[in-house]
Formats: sequence, structure tokens, C-alpha cells
Amino acid sequence: MKRNKIALFCVLAWTLTTQACSPNAAVVSTPTHALELPTATTPPQTPRITPIPFGSEVTVDQMKFVITGSIRPADGLVSAGDIFNAQPREYQQYVFVTVAVTCEAPADQQCHLDLFKIRLSVSNNVFKYPQWYITGVDSILKDPDFPGGATISGNVPFIVSVGDSGLQLVYEALSGDSYYLALP
Repeated sequence: MKRNKIALFCVLAWTLTTQACSPNAAVVSTPTHALELPTATTPPQTPRITPIPFGSEVTVDQMKFVITGSIRPADGLVSAGDIFNAQPREYQQYVFVTVAVTCEAPADQQCHLDLFKIRLSVSNNVFKYPQWYITGVDSILKDPDFPGGATISGNVPFIVSVGDSGLQLVYEALSGDSYYLALP
């Protein structure tokens, strides 16, 4: 077994040596003129979405949504709630988006607010998802099932960069359409 390894090593070393010292080595020449590559004059644009203005209502999936405010930064609220709550990294902060949702269904029916269909748009095609695992903060939106005619309200917590602006709350309807609501 040991002889086989030594023989294999010797054959490999001989092959590499003969390849490196071979007179048939390839020669690469560089052109004397520069190759001109086409350049884009403007980057491709994504379609701009017009958000629903702050304080305006929109009805989606038998629920009426309205943004009533926001808290930025909300780091102190999260820290005061529980010392084990996730803290934002450097140059990041919590933002709480205050939402009121009214069930437009008849009183004998219920609405279901799918909290996992909510996200925050911070720029074109960049989304942040809520930080639902916060304890000790009573104002967090928690009740996804509520009766017709009732209104629930609360804060949806996100972690964003300190310089992020133009934030929009996004709700994806059952139809697959996304609704953008502007923050104050």
C-alpha cells in the first residue's frame, strides 16, 4: 500500500514537471488597442408605487386599514419591556408603526389579520419583516382574529437603518395584490 502511494506521487510529480518544462507552452498576447464595451446610461427603473397617504383608509380583505402614527426610535420601549428582547445593531433602530384595523364583515362573522403578510418597504424592492418576538411591550399588535364591526390597533415593530426614509407599510391581500401605506 505504501509503495503504491509513493509510485503514484512520483508519477504525479513527473507529469507536472514535464508539463511545466514543455516547449509547447501557450503564449497569450494582449491586443494593442482597447476594447470598447457598451455602457448603460441609466440604470433600469422599477415601477414606482404610489402609497396611500398617511391617515387615509384602505379596505382590503374585508378589513379597513389606517396608519395612525409611528414611533421612531422605539429602542427604549423595547429595552424597557424585557432585557432579553433583541437589540438593534449599530446604526439601526426600532420603528413602531401604529395601525388600526376595522373588520368590515357582519357582526356574526370574524376577520383574520394575517400578521405574516405585513412588511415594511424601506426602498425599491427592499423589505423588512416585523420583529414579532418582543416581550413586555403591551402595545404590540397581537390579535389576528376579531369580530365584525370591531377595531383592533397596535404597533408593528421593525428594525431599520438609522438613515432609512420614505418608509411604507405593505400589506399583501389574499388576491396577491400589495397595498402600500405611507408613514408619517
